[in-house]
Amino acid sequence: MKVLVTGGAGYIGCVLVQALLEAGHEVRVLDSLLKGGLGLLPYLSTPRLELVRGDIRDPVVVKETLRDADVVMHLAAIVGYPACAKDPSLARTTNVEGTANLIRHSSSHQVIIYPSSLSNYGTVPDSICTEEMVPAPITLYGITKMEGEKALLDRGNVIIFRPATAFGLSPQMRLDLLFNEFVFRALKEKSLVVYEPNHMRAFVHVRDLARAFLFALDNGERMRNQIYNLGSESLNVRKGELAQRIRRKIDFALTTSDAGEDPDKRNYTVSFSKLRRAGYETTITIEDGIDELVRGLQAIDVMDPFSNVAHV
Repeated sequence: MKVLVTGGAGYIGCVLVQALLEAGHEVRVLDSLLKGGLGLLPYLSTPRLELVRGDIRDPVVVKETLRDADVVMHLAAIVGYPACAKDPSLARTTNVEGTANLIRHSSSHQVIIYPSSLSNYGTVPDSICTEEMVPAPITLYGITKMEGEKALLDRGNVIIFRPATAFGLSPQMRLDLLFNEFVFRALKEKSLVVYEPNHMRAFVHVRDLARAFLFALDNGERMRNQIYNLGSESLNVRKGELAQRIRRKIDFALTTSDAGEDPDKRNYTVSFSKLRRAGYETTITIEDGIDELVRGLQAIDVMDPFSNVAHV
């Protein structure tokens, strides 16, 4: 099968591209390469991978990269509250207008698989989030992903995931994701301050996220035009509890405080039963993820994304 992956050089995209190639698919990646694209370098030796440098907002580039694709996995986006808040115009034009550009130039027979976000739910501290709830995003990131969902559902022939916060190692590593950041700070700085420790968050390993896309690829007929929360109830965890579980693996100074505030205001427990009923379950636990990150971050020099200082 010929698969177009927009944003395929990113944190999730690199892992997804590897999984698609290993499954025997032909893959074309459309990515602006704002972060360099080195995460795809190991895979470019295969003739089944084509990398196109371009912008999801460019109609000429999008039309050309769509030309013979059977399926589009649309990851291209400005991701997360901080990045969207830093450049709201870029976030809106990429996340909303870029998706509209993709819809405009795609054919109706081309299936689109789209990762939206659990941020669409906003803050729901006293309920369990299900796909039947009316979303109430409170950040620009959540709002733009919600608009993307609506536009794609109006188009049809789409499968939408609302993934939990990703964690784990990727060739294009991100240390600003909460789980990854907690392990990084515990390991490299030997201290961690956790604000709003009782807030609930949901997580999913980046490889399990990629596996879900391949599952949708193989089960498109029965999943089409539906929304699925992507994760596992076993990975619903309070921020303070996650820090404690990391502390069982790493010796570091842990401080909790209610003085600070998560600007994204995420605080929810999520049900993933709909996707489980469809036949998909995650495989990688919180402890697996901590162990993996410790091995990886101990083995390489990494750049602290918050201070631009290399940690050895």
